[in-house]
Amino acid sequence: MDQMTKNTGKVRVSAIVLVVCLLAMIVSSVIGQQIQTSGGSVRTEEITFTTDVGATSHAKLYIPETATAENPAPAVLLCHGYTASLDAMEPNAIELSRRGYVVMALDMYGHGESTLPPDGYSQVEMGSVENYAPDLGSYSALQEFAKYDFVDLTKIGMLGHSMGTAAIQEGAYLAYAKWTNIYNAALAEYTASGMDAATAAGAAYMDAMNAGIVLPSSMVLTGYNYNVRNRNDLTYIGVTAENGVFPLYAAPVNMCTIQATYDEFSGFLWGVEDSSQYTTSFKFAYGTGGATNVPSGTYFMYGDASATPLTREEAVTAAASAALTMVPIRAAFSFEGTHSDTYYDETAISYGIDFLDITLRGGESTIDPTDQVWHDRAACGLVGLIATLVSFGALALTLLKVPFFATIVKAEPKSISTCDKGSHVVRYAIIFLICLVVAPLLYYLLIGYPYYMQPQWFMFQTKFMPNEFFNMAPMNSLMLFNLVVGGILLVIYVVVFLIQGRKDGYGWENTGLKLPVVQVLKSLLLAAISFGVIYAVVYACYAFSGTYFSFFKFNIMPMDAAHWEAFFKYLPVWLLFFLLVSVIYNTFTRINNAPAWVNYVLIAIASCGGLAIMFAYDYGTLFATGVRGILTIPGTTSEEWLATVGMSFPPALAGIMCFGLLFILPLSAIGSRVLFKKTGSAWLGGFLTAFVVLTFTISHMVISI
Repeated sequence: MDQMTKNTGKVRVSAIVLVVCLLAMIVSSVIGQQIQTSGGSVRTEEITFTTDVGATSHAKLYIPETATAENPAPAVLLCHGYTASLDAMEPNAIELSRRGYVVMALDMYGHGESTLPPDGYSQVEMGSVENYAPDLGSYSALQEFAKYDFVDLTKIGMLGHSMGTAAIQEGAYLAYAKWTNIYNAALAEYTASGMDAATAAGAAYMDAMNAGIVLPSSMVLTGYNYNVRNRNDLTYIGVTAENGVFPLYAAPVNMCTIQATYDEFSGFLWGVEDSSQYTTSFKFAYGTGGATNVPSGTYFMYGDASATPLTREEAVTAAASAALTMVPIRAAFSFEGTHSDTYYDETAISYGIDFLDITLRGGESTIDPTDQVWHDRAACGLVGLIATLVSFGALALTLLKVPFFATIVKAEPKSISTCDKGSHVVRYAIIFLICLVVAPLLYYLLIGYPYYMQPQWFMFQTKFMPNEFFNMAPMNSLMLFNLVVGGILLVIYVVVFLIQGRKDGYGWENTGLKLPVVQVLKSLLLAAISFGVIYAVVYACYAFSGTYFSFFKFNIMPMDAAHWEAFFKYLPVWLLFFLLVSVIYNTFTRINNAPAWVNYVLIAIASCGGLAIMFAYDYGTLFATGVRGILTIPGTTSEEWLATVGMSFPPALAGIMCFGLLFILPLSAIGSRVLFKKTGSAWLGGFLTAFVVLTFTISHMVISI
């Protein structure tokens, strides 16, 4: 077979793969839309509104066809966790809307398409503290329900995860605080006018109810504690059993907690390292009015320290009368899983559905809570995501046959590594292992705890604090990690190249970098076109179907202007890092005399093997004992640190971010290998993988400043 025939065959393969992937993206979007809308019986609508502190919030409404002005339906506000966006709440949105609930999934401040408030904002009910709005837009989202005549405003629920759970408690507090202020002002006025106490109270109550403030009567708290504040300054800093206060204690809101038995944040949030014991926490006692050590699945009355179990029927009756008795119900649930699993765990989702049925629908279940279909939508998201990731490379390979770009194609150079005898194998293994341990040894130290949510005043331990230019705390941590680890790997590579590579006759041309400037620019252009065209398809699919290519915490999402601006700020570091690893993977990790599949495996391991071992130890210990193997971030347990900051930090958030890296890094490494093998240079693979990985990490990430 001559070279022309071979090239034609390769064109056909890459073109066929490209077409198949594009079809998979389109088909998964269409099917995903059908599942998201329950076969068309639920209408979705994107909305934006201005919040009480001047931010622009974005949300997605799920409106079942059974919700009408003549038959208004109960409604639920969904609020996601940190480093996520409203798409993370899709399983709950699908399951609740198909059961007849109107659902609003909200992008919290700085997440998704919602902005941060303008500088100088404040909330009177939060002490008029400047630049403090811990509800993150949930209060204003709650009030948006009043605009829709198909919503029953007497049956409003809120469900949050992690940061979203903290936010919905603050949003509910704001609503009840505003209602109480109106009531107290009216009561004082009526009393001053000479009304007797009972008449004045009744008139004031009607004034408050007619003020139009939407009040929630049910809340589902997942992956977070009851918001217990320090009564001395009303912050969450330095809260103890002696100085704590639960702001919602007097509100007639029925609440349940849903906690994973292996929640990575349990020690930090509840004060107990073993999450299965979270009901023994003093914060649990504050939120329940004194109950402690409550078995999972128990319904009980607020203020009942013995947590006398209620039957489901008794819970329904008690929940319905909470606004009159001022004694709401509480429930505690646990499920087998980790913190992030709460988004996607069948059992956790069913607990939330059933509690909302009990508290908002008189116990009626239109569909059994365990009957769930969201998995099919998740499967469509995974298919679309994988198809998208493959499409980037498939398009680049196809375009390499265009004469303009074909000039960058050449035979790949030999690798520095050849294992043709025992000593070479040992040498290779030693260097490979040295490179492998760099990332896990430094990961938790460099990533830290990059939680920076200014409106909540949550600014935790990150080594690269956000600023006006680099304004995303988690991205700053990843950037620092890339710079430090990349720099160490570069030193190792240069040392090996100069000492061993030069001795074996390898030179600059073997790095895959020796290419005329024009050819480098062509590689950049080809990477940009391949990335841009496929990403345009992502936008088109979203515009048509309203669905994202997402699965679990992994996604490639359309970005708004703020995220695109940040994309180009962080891009130079990602380009440098992935160009470097493209060189290392292909001219150092690759073995000349090894089969092609072995090199693919070696490159995949090199990309994340050390992190995978660290992750396996950390979470393996968690699953075996209930407590993580790595409890604190290095450097946050010294006497000096504790004296200055007042607390050590768990590696919980870094662990969750690592899970995403374990997904994308091996895929990008293999893609880099494919493109290097085709072009003989590191440039195209370095450019394209940098674009793709940066998009994967930044598209759903929070804007911190």
